[in-house]
Amino acid sequence: MNRITVKITGPAGMGIKSAGLLLAKIVTDAGYYFADYSEYPSLVRGGHNTYQITFSNEEVFMVDKTADILVSLVAGHEEDRNNLWEIPLPKDIYANTFSIGALVFRLGLDKIKAKKIIKERFGDDLKNLAAFDEGYDWAFKNSKKINIDAPEGNDNKTMIVEGNEAMGWGLVKGGCNFFAAYPMTPSTGVLHFLAKNQDELKIKVIHPEDEIAVASMATGASIGGDSAAVATSGGGFALMTETISLNGALGVGVVYILGQRPGPATGMPTWTSQGDLLFAVFAGHGEFPKIVLAPGNIEESFELAQKAMNLANKYNVPVIVLTDKMLCESAANVKELSKEKLIIEKSTKIVPGQGFYLYNSYEHDDEGFSVEDSEPAKLGVEKRLKIVEEIKKDTPKVLLLGSKNAKKLIVSWGSTKGAILEALKGRSDYAYLQVKTVWPIESEVGKIINGFETKILIENNATGQLGQLLKSQMNITFDKKILKYNGRPFFPHELKEALL
Repeated sequence: MNRITVKITGPAGMGIKSAGLLLAKIVTDAGYYFADYSEYPSLVRGGHNTYQITFSNEEVFMVDKTADILVSLVAGHEEDRNNLWEIPLPKDIYANTFSIGALVFRLGLDKIKAKKIIKERFGDDLKNLAAFDEGYDWAFKNSKKINIDAPEGNDNKTMIVEGNEAMGWGLVKGGCNFFAAYPMTPSTGVLHFLAKNQDELKIKVIHPEDEIAVASMATGASIGGDSAAVATSGGGFALMTETISLNGALGVGVVYILGQRPGPATGMPTWTSQGDLLFAVFAGHGEFPKIVLAPGNIEESFELAQKAMNLANKYNVPVIVLTDKMLCESAANVKELSKEKLIIEKSTKIVPGQGFYLYNSYEHDDEGFSVEDSEPAKLGVEKRLKIVEEIKKDTPKVLLLGSKNAKKLIVSWGSTKGAILEALKGRSDYAYLQVKTVWPIESEVGKIINGFETKILIENNATGQLGQLLKSQMNITFDKKILKYNGRPFFPHELKEALL
């Protein structure tokens, strides 16, 4: 085997994800690639949680849905008696560490290195170390190792990071020095990461009373000369849209990280969706330029958050980074983001002490004084929209992957990337076009899409929102749409079946 999936399940409070991330650390230390995914209900306390990880000696783009090994910390999954591996788990908080010990033996991983990682995590807690040893020894006596292909070495991808943390690093490495947020799943992790490390990262982090205050504070910070960003989800972003229009009127750049989850209203707070694309593109009243970026994996979460900071300060417009629960709260091993270069492009914002400008929410002239006459009002609109063509030249370009001889094209955006890449492994009949900048759409997108005989749209929503946008802007139509909207992401096997 060169690819294996382990799933850990159990009630909330038993350290399901903590155990999973320990396993992720162990396989990373062994030189494997991995991707993971977790599920938990939107309950304050309780419910059934799961964590699953797929690791391989080849790059893993998306976790597999079906587990090769299922570890249940409570009874309830023993219906398949032929394949049941009954482990005498201790009935206490050390059950997860016991199970990690058993898995380390079964998967043929290095016990000494694994135990060192356990010790780094729990310090000198002798009970956790003993539980690990007991689990390993029990598996040694009662099971056989699974034959997994040895890793070929993954020395350049040793940092385990979730999407939220990657975006936090990206903001900082793009020059962000002011961040505000009101906690809202699934983007809360950005707030937690930056708040915890604000002194080291030299960034001011504020937790205001609501999302209206968040957006307003970030706008004020940007006017004062800071590079400002916020993070929220759909309901919070709805409250921020008036301030986004204010940004458009003032000519103020702020980065808005929008972690999507199912709607409308509260929807399903801890599940995933791509239902806010059109909301983001058309957020705010009136006509003014904005930028909407959509990373497709953990590394792009870093790269596009970093780019967003520079675009906001260069063009003085709101920049929205569209992510989702799947990407926000999943992890992978990537390059050391802490060692990435600080990239701050030339800013055009007027900061205190460098000139005179009146920030005015009314229509205004070049100095900021209010106007209502027809000609200066017309000039104000045109001046704002004039920079759109410049923006198009500077935003991340579409990525075309796959066979050059393919006649069928998949078009998608965001976190669907991983499942698509997995589904297309070994296939030469498809190409894949990833749209990274969903607004403003570059004209090249239409030319690329129309160069293929068969066009397939894949989105994690019910209405094909990117398809609607491409239809309205370029009259693009698709021969087939593969849509999923039950709160779960696409898994590779689903797309393989759908593309047969």
